[in-house]
Amino acid sequence: MNRPSPYPDTLPAAPLWRRAWQPLKLLASRLWGTRMVWGFVRGDGVFLPNTRISNTSEVFDRPALDVGDHVFIGHFSVLDASGGLHIGEGCQIGFFTGLFSHSSHAAIRLYGRAYVSTPEKQAYFKAPVSLGPYCFVGAHATLLPGTRLGKGCIVSAYSLVSGEFPDFAIIAGNPAQQVGDTRRMDARLLAQHPELQPHYLAWAGALPSAVDEVSA
Repeated sequence: MNRPSPYPDTLPAAPLWRRAWQPLKLLASRLWGTRMVWGFVRGDGVFLPNTRISNTSEVFDRPALDVGDHVFIGHFSVLDASGGLHIGEGCQIGFFTGLFSHSSHAAIRLYGRAYVSTPEKQAYFKAPVSLGPYCFVGAHATLLPGTRLGKGCIVSAYSLVSGEFPDFAIIAGNPAQQVGDTRRMDARLLAQHPELQPHYLAWAGALPSAVDEVSA
């Protein structure tokens, strides 16, 4: 995505043994079946101790994946970082989801049999995908190239998402649209559990009751 990592000063670089061990750990875990694996070494060498990724999920162009700590990538998901993929801190990606930053849907028809032997293709679309901090993407959802989500968004299960959405949007449908604002839910829950307000403030920057867009 040609952007500096947003986490350079808060997390240490992984030692060489960690960089070698973490991919092997992911592969070895498959001997014990489908499971989540703790820890991820990002392309810039930073170790994310609290990021969990399923041993059944696939990351295309892993060095290009810009991901924060405390991220959860569920089982049987596909993360395509070839066109640029940013996943902010604390995001959770549900099972059987697809985040795609490229598409060959037009190029395959234009090139036909020459497709596989043509290194630089026309009509081969790439556009970065970005998820702000603490977004939730439901199971079986698909995010298409160029999708950008603000912080604190929810994508409903089975949604087909394209385009840009603001902070705290609730997104649903095929094609997906904004159908709500997560701050309405958050305001009710934080009123019931005020002890959680400092945690919310730490990433959101303001309590939902202080935001003009949220109605009573």
